[in-house]
Amino acid sequence: MNEDEGVFSHILICKNMEKALEVLQERFVSSRHLFYQKDEFLLDDAKEVIKEAYIAESHKKYLIIMAKGYRVEAQNALLKILEEPPRNIIFILVAPAKTAFLPTIRSRLLCEELVYEVERVKSGLRLKNLDLSEIYPFIQAHVGLDKNALKDMIQSIVFEAINEHRLHFSEKELEYFQKLVHLAELNTRAQNILTSLLLSIMQRTRK
Repeated sequence: MNEDEGVFSHILICKNMEKALEVLQERFVSSRHLFYQKDEFLLDDAKEVIKEAYIAESHKKYLIIMAKGYRVEAQNALLKILEEPPRNIIFILVAPAKTAFLPTIRSRLLCEELVYEVERVKSGLRLKNLDLSEIYPFIQAHVGLDKNALKDMIQSIVFEAINEHRLHFSEKELEYFQKLVHLAELNTRAQNILTSLLLSIMQRTRK
């Protein structure tokens, strides 16, 4: 039996979409598959997937849809083909959260969650005794971080500050740190975000 014979159409939930892509590429490397990667999956995207699904296949073909959000009309367009997929067509719908899908979609597909170990990056900063002489070279060394690496770095610095250096932050400060993670998602420059974060922590250590 082929290793993919037991794979059926399903929903895959993974908070890290890049990780999900990596896992799926490896999982289906020897099978015919097509990826549809979108920030938001629209009605026109659904029509494209449906058109592809109706191309006759003699072996299994995996149509892998990956999006952070799915428009209602796009999901409704997929309902019938998900319920009665053409021969040898397997659908995999990927999103960061189950709530991305309508109940009607969730009722038609099994739901799997991709759990993986996260290797926490280390900042190397002496956060309890932070000063400008340490902040500047750290920022210069990390100006080239992409948004995902930047988000990981923000979260690691805050984690270290709280759990390793026993710093205490107000609810307002913690909300601000979460806002910085959101700004990283929007591709705000690493230099600006890291400066704001580290200056906030330095001010906390001097209170």
